[in-house]
Amino acid sequence: MKTIFTIFFIVLSVNSFSQATISGRVLTKNGEPIPGVNIFVENTYDGASSDADGNFSFTTTETGEQKLIASFIGYKTWQKLLVLDAEINLQIELHENINTIDAVTITAGSFAADDESRASIMKSLDVYTTPSANGDVMAAIRTMPGTQASADDGRLLVRGGDAYETSTYIDGLIAAKPYYSKTPDVATRGRFAPSLFNGVQFNTGGYSAEYGQALSSVLVLKSTDLPDDDNTGISLMSIGAEANRTERWENTSLMVSGGYTNLSLYDKIFNSSIDWEKPVESVNGSAVFRHKTRSSDMLKAYINADYGELAYLVPTGNSGNKMKISNKGGTVYSNLSYRDCFSEKSCYRIGVSSTWQDNRLGLDSDDVNTKELNIETRFAVVHDISDGVKLTWGANETFNKYNQDYIENKNVLYNGTFNDHLLGAFIEPEIKFSKNFGIRPGIRNEYSSAIQHWNIAPRFALALKTGKKAQLAGAWGLYYQTPQADYLKINTNLDFEQATHYIASYQFGDNSERLFRAEAYYKKYKKLITYTLAENGLPENLQNNGHGYAGGLDLFWRDQKSIKGFDYWLTYSFIDTKRKYQYYPEEATPYFISKHNFSAVGKYWVNKINTQFGASFSAASGRPYNNPNTNEFNAERTKMYSDLSLNMSHVFYLGNQYSVLYCSVNNVLGNNNVLSYRPTNVADAQGNYTLVPVKRDIKRFVFIGLFLNF
Repeated sequence: MKTIFTIFFIVLSVNSFSQATISGRVLTKNGEPIPGVNIFVENTYDGASSDADGNFSFTTTETGEQKLIASFIGYKTWQKLLVLDAEINLQIELHENINTIDAVTITAGSFAADDESRASIMKSLDVYTTPSANGDVMAAIRTMPGTQASADDGRLLVRGGDAYETSTYIDGLIAAKPYYSKTPDVATRGRFAPSLFNGVQFNTGGYSAEYGQALSSVLVLKSTDLPDDDNTGISLMSIGAEANRTERWENTSLMVSGGYTNLSLYDKIFNSSIDWEKPVESVNGSAVFRHKTRSSDMLKAYINADYGELAYLVPTGNSGNKMKISNKGGTVYSNLSYRDCFSEKSCYRIGVSSTWQDNRLGLDSDDVNTKELNIETRFAVVHDISDGVKLTWGANETFNKYNQDYIENKNVLYNGTFNDHLLGAFIEPEIKFSKNFGIRPGIRNEYSSAIQHWNIAPRFALALKTGKKAQLAGAWGLYYQTPQADYLKINTNLDFEQATHYIASYQFGDNSERLFRAEAYYKKYKKLITYTLAENGLPENLQNNGHGYAGGLDLFWRDQKSIKGFDYWLTYSFIDTKRKYQYYPEEATPYFISKHNFSAVGKYWVNKINTQFGASFSAASGRPYNNPNTNEFNAERTKMYSDLSLNMSHVFYLGNQYSVLYCSVNNVLGNNNVLSYRPTNVADAQGNYTLVPVKRDIKRFVFIGLFLNF
């Protein structure tokens, strides 16, 4: 024992005489001191932090050649090999790291939640707790600026664009049919559950060269990774029921779910403006598989299938006769994606998605049967070339097979079919010259085998940081879209439709606290599809003679800090737009456009009772509609639209899993909003047509759901 103590004191004595003192000062390249920098000897606890003047000093018992490291958030890590002796004094100069979280971000036209360097605007929880959304991603997005109130449509209508001008992507792969089937006068909703996603990136314009085939906007949904643990969920709702089961292993998970919806009982209790013969009835099922083998890779496989049908009656003329409209069909969507890295600075993602839809639309004794297959393969590679330069490039191939039979009185009147291979490639560098200024030039190239045309779409975006939490951004670009299937089934001798975007925006704040954003934009349309209507109602004389414009201002404000437990956002959009397309005889404001749109969403959490109360209010100026009894096209306007919706979410626990009792009421005040007017197809003796008001199917929609997890 004595020997052990003797050796211990000898070693201690030697070390005490072998200490080296390291001191100095940490400065920026402009000579300004940096406080709080961590300076230390690698693989030891020997070190210190710089003071308010950038000075530091510490001692170490290490000897010989050692690596000294200086690190601080927002700056590149400094390293230097030193031979430690009695005393070392040095000056350390740190350089800005322009890839940090407070660096400038190029965000013109984009509201993002899946990119950590950008302000998150909408998460899946926001979708579920927005009163007017009722769990629909698309309805929740309509509380964002740049969108139109569309209670009779349900699809996204962005900055003057028609519904077909917005594309939806899941994990970077196209979702060709993101909505349930649309029928006249009845709103549809999004096909995918918000719980599948942890990020929503909504681009209202000026979006990346990675995405094409969208004249107005893209909605990019990022699915969740591995769940935390096993879970069983049962949902009992006033319109149906759902159940799901999740199994989680170490690096793998599998989730299966199924649901049933039936509005028959609901229609009997509440008065609907739709004369239902068969209210909506549908079934759906899905499965999600995830597997992770390393820290950087992830394999995801997703499949969703649904089948539904409905039927209702609409007036056709003054005689009181009604026409039956019915719809039934099924859709299967699958998505397989894989992401991994070649190295620390080069990563890639590859995948394939497919959509198969068999849809049958009935118009009295006529039927329109449509079968469509869409398959896309895509890959993208991201290189971090240097601290301030990132290069993204990739390609995609999309195959579309379309077949439609128009059957009149059980006889085939018309068959339309086409196949299309769309090839696309892009390259897009992002260059940050400093933490305060960056640019993102890009170019996209596409070829469509159906129309046998190429397009080249250059794009450019920039951002300038004007303060700690403020920045200016701008974007310009060309955007192309292949004509819709409704046109290609008749004539493939067409060209791409085209839009040019100009965007300027200002953003201040942090979405985790307060965020303000203002964005002005202008879009110029060319080569839109025009046609005349034949006697059988089908388009003829299809040409790319259409044109138009859309310009406006979008404002957004979100505050999660001022009042504890209270989160709210306000949006306002102004738009001036006209276009000549489809059967329009002249440039006119489309029927789905409200010049002024306003929405307010607020949510307050009451901790004592584990309950969140929410309210949303939306208002829009009147929309244009065409009165065939006058000489002007789309010249008349509906009255102002308004909707107040309320909800309540009470959280309780079953074991260690939380469950929710959810209640919501849309249009609490019962406003009798007229969304449009549709003329009947039969004129009276004086040649006048009766106008039938188009309203939401249920004036005041009440939803109650019990979502159990255990």
